[in-house]
Amino acid sequence: MRLFKVWVLVIAFFSVHLFAANSHVDKPAKGFTLPDLKTGNNITLDKFEGRVVYLDFWASWCKPCVKSFPKLDELHKKYKKSGFDVIAINLDQNKNKALEFIRQRPVSYTLLYDKNASVAMDYKVQAMPSSYFIDKKGVIRLTHSGFRPGDEDKIEKAVKLLLAE
Repeated sequence: MRLFKVWVLVIAFFSVHLFAANSHVDKPAKGFTLPDLKTGNNITLDKFEGRVVYLDFWASWCKPCVKSFPKLDELHKKYKKSGFDVIAINLDQNKNKALEFIRQRPVSYTLLYDKNASVAMDYKVQAMPSSYFIDKKGVIRLTHSGFRPGDEDKIEKAVKLLLAE
C-alpha cells in the first residue's frame, strides 16, 4: 500500500513542480542542529521525529519567498495538531536581513539560521526556495523548488497524503 501511495504522490505532483526524481527522495533526511533565527537556541531535526515536515530553504532576497511565507503559515496552522510542521532555514549571510524579512512577514512556524549554508550544502539546495517533504519516519518523499500561484494547493495535497500514512 505504501508503494501505491508513493506512486500516487509522484504521478499527481511530478507535472506541477513537485519532484520525486531527486537524489534525496526515498532516503533518510540528513540530521542537523541549527540556531533558532530569533532566540539563537539550537534546534535539531530530531525534535520533529514522528511528524510530517516541510523543510524550506529561503533567503530575504527571494521574491517567491515573500508569497510562500503566508501560505506556508496557513498550512502550518491548519495541520499542526495533525502532526505537520514547517521548518524554514534562512541562508542570508547577514542575519539582520532575515530578521527584517520576518518582522514584516511574521509566521508561527520554526525559523532557523544556516549562517555557513552547511545544511543547504548537505541538501544540495540550488534554487530559492527549495523544499523537502519529510515523512513521519524521517524519509524525504518529495522535493519542491520555487513558489508559484497555486503551489500551496499542491503542497497541501502532498501534506494530507503524508499525514494519512
